[in-house]
Amino acid sequence: MFNRVILIGRAGQDIDVRYTPSGTKVAKFSLATHRNYMDSQGNWQEKTEWHNIALWGRLADKGEKLVKKGGLYLVEGSIEYQTWEDSNGTKKYRTEIRAFSLISLNAKSAEAVKSSFSETPISQPAPEKLEPETLDNVKKEIEEIEEPVDDFADDMPDEDLPF
Repeated sequence: MFNRVILIGRAGQDIDVRYTPSGTKVAKFSLATHRNYMDSQGNWQEKTEWHNIALWGRLADKGEKLVKKGGLYLVEGSIEYQTWEDSNGTKKYRTEIRAFSLISLNAKSAEAVKSSFSETPISQPAPEKLEPETLDNVKKEIEEIEEPVDDFADDMPDEDLPF
């Protein structure tokens, strides 16, 4: 079984940090993602989805320093579903992403990553020289490679396409 989610979006609010009764730090915030699509009338639409993100322990420490409203973040985690009854006996539901990775994609972060790469090229060891007979063998093998066969017919009608 596999339960993994990768989201890239903007924080809807500053992070909210709390502690469990046992003293574990939990930091929560909402993350907005969106997609554009064309509706049936040919108009472009934008759909925004809101995700509840929970960071625990050390990741909560990182999130407390990193997450700011409007910031762009990559969150990787798993989906968790919670149900409970409120004081009136009404059943409540909540879907949450329990994050195990948080990366800031803000301009400042991008500059830090960019500046960590040096401008000077890394020296590479010189390639080994091939003997003439080895070179001839490689050329011969290349010549023996057959052209790939086109498995797709150009005259297939649109009705037969599987999508």
